[in-house]
Amino acid sequence: MRSIPLTVVQGGIQRLRTKGGASPESLYDLVNGYITAARTIRVRPGTIRHATLPAGTKGLCAHHGMLHVFSHESVEVPEGFVLHVLAHPESPDENGDPIPLSAVHFAAPFMGFLYVVAEFQGGDVYHYWLQSGGPWQPNRVYRHGEIVEPTTPNGLAYQATRLGAANPSWAPNVPRQVGDRVEPTTYNDFFYEVVETFGSAPRSGTTEPDWPTQEGARVFEDVDGIQDATPTVTQPPTTPQPDPTVRDRYRRGQEEP
Repeated sequence: MRSIPLTVVQGGIQRLRTKGGASPESLYDLVNGYITAARTIRVRPGTIRHATLPAGTKGLCAHHGMLHVFSHESVEVPEGFVLHVLAHPESPDENGDPIPLSAVHFAAPFMGFLYVVAEFQGGDVYHYWLQSGGPWQPNRVYRHGEIVEPTTPNGLAYQATRLGAANPSWAPNVPRQVGDRVEPTTYNDFFYEVVETFGSAPRSGTTEPDWPTQEGARVFEDVDGIQDATPTVTQPPTTPQPDPTVRDRYRRGQEEP
């Protein structure tokens, strides 16, 4: 079959056959293409299939040079893809199984991370903002609430939480002794230990101090106005009296003997 190159279209799609065959200035049909304002023909942008994703993955989004897909459980994805596991808030169900992901309605970058709208089996729809602080690093101090990913991705992210019980929160006018530990009323990842006290009845101040956030830094509490447990009572001054053997110089009108 003789081919005719189409560079400029004048008549759009024309199904009528004219004498002499098809006209190079019109189209009989156009698939996966479009006509520009200059009446030239362009191939419609698209992608080619270069990987087969495992069953259970939903959605597809390009971000940071990678293709991102979503699932309700960890599965192995081909190279060049990143898996994100989206867990239903009530998962697992009463049988101990994760609630399957049925569809991803929206996925796009938002403020540096992916924002995803996902629907689960049963019709529940939830919104996710997939924050991450990057891969886990050794010998690094992670603060409460920071999020990291494994160095070998598994679709999950992990958030730092405290392991031990919380220390008592600071409160005003509480007795203190060396070794006591307290935390600010607004948690800041640090606890503070009493290393020195003054007075016979040391205690916290009436106003919470400004807590430093440098390792080893000190803070001092001012407790002016608070008395010790055993205050000293001061007697009022008395007027001195003369010795009884001393006679007055004047006898108040009486004559000297």
